[in-house]
Amino acid sequence: MSMTVAKIRGIRIKIHYTFIIIFVMVTWSLSAYLIPTLIPGLSFAVNLYIAITGAAVLFSSVILHELAHSIVAIRYGIKVRQIVLFIFGGVSDIEEEPKEFQKEFKIAIVGPLTSFVLAGIFSLFGFIIENIFGNSISTAWQAIDVVLYYGAMANIMLGAFNLIPAFPLDGGRILRATLVKRKGDFEAATRSVIRISILISYVLMGFGFLGIISRTFIGGLWILLIGWFLNAGAHSYMRQRELGSILSTVTLRQIMNTNIIAVKKGTNLYEVFTKYFGFYMKTAFPVTDDFGSIIGLITLDLARAIPEHKRMDTTVDDIMIPRDELILMDANSNAEEALNKMALRKMNILFISNGEGDIAGLVTKTDILNIAAERKKYFDGLRQE
Repeated sequence: MSMTVAKIRGIRIKIHYTFIIIFVMVTWSLSAYLIPTLIPGLSFAVNLYIAITGAAVLFSSVILHELAHSIVAIRYGIKVRQIVLFIFGGVSDIEEEPKEFQKEFKIAIVGPLTSFVLAGIFSLFGFIIENIFGNSISTAWQAIDVVLYYGAMANIMLGAFNLIPAFPLDGGRILRATLVKRKGDFEAATRSVIRISILISYVLMGFGFLGIISRTFIGGLWILLIGWFLNAGAHSYMRQRELGSILSTVTLRQIMNTNIIAVKKGTNLYEVFTKYFGFYMKTAFPVTDDFGSIIGLITLDLARAIPEHKRMDTTVDDIMIPRDELILMDANSNAEEALNKMALRKMNILFISNGEGDIAGLVTKTDILNIAAERKKYFDGLRQE
């Protein structure tokens, strides 16, 4: 669950609900520990205001960190879908992973560098304030100095944390780029980094558990959670790469369905529900013209959006997705590319063009996932022999 809070250079900035948790926790820790220690005697309201400002600095720093990744990716022609902030920081959702080590290294390293530059800027301004005012610094300037101090520390920790050589952190991608440069094998480098990531995650979880039982509960719990996060991320990435590796050898020609069940143009939605959705129990059907050529796609979601009392008077032509917005691919394209396009366009079906503008078949997301499961089961069986 996430909500869009801003749009910068065409990139949507989203906040996952877990980021709200960390925002509240940071605000609480600042108001309960750091601020009273550095500026004693403040009222609760002033204390809270400074704490919220400090948490906002962290929020902004994470956005700038991720924007740095996104801007470099865009310069390389890689589309950035969105930036999502969550409890462990943020992630730039880019359309594809660069296989060239130079691109991956630059996209990955710019995030931590941005954090360290921000830390330097905060430190510089804090140094200036302290040297200008000295011991006569007012409460207002003390508050600004505390926020700057926290901003510097937070960005140092943010940059250092992201340099841990484990997926899905920047350090994991930096390590992979380095291995690719040395060995020239992207897949082998990926497997190596996944193994290292899992090892690091277990080490962190071990330290976290020791921290919990040795009376440093909060610190130990955080280390344990970070280890769990890295472990889950590494295993998720491993499954993703395994799926991609399997599907890269499958062509759409091998799995496409040439027996296309289509709805004729002009068909009203009442008939579509009774004779198509309700009978075949599928969530999408192509729409064809009088000559059998596909002109669009009608989906269950589009049809359900029309009130029941209007379905008799509404035809598929009125609400269908037009042909020029559908996914059309060559039969020799691989299933990995097809699955990526479906995810990008948020569609569960694509059509196979015969090269002359006509549709030769279709492939659904279910078709791709089924063949992936079958191939994985086959390869797992070979490994057990």
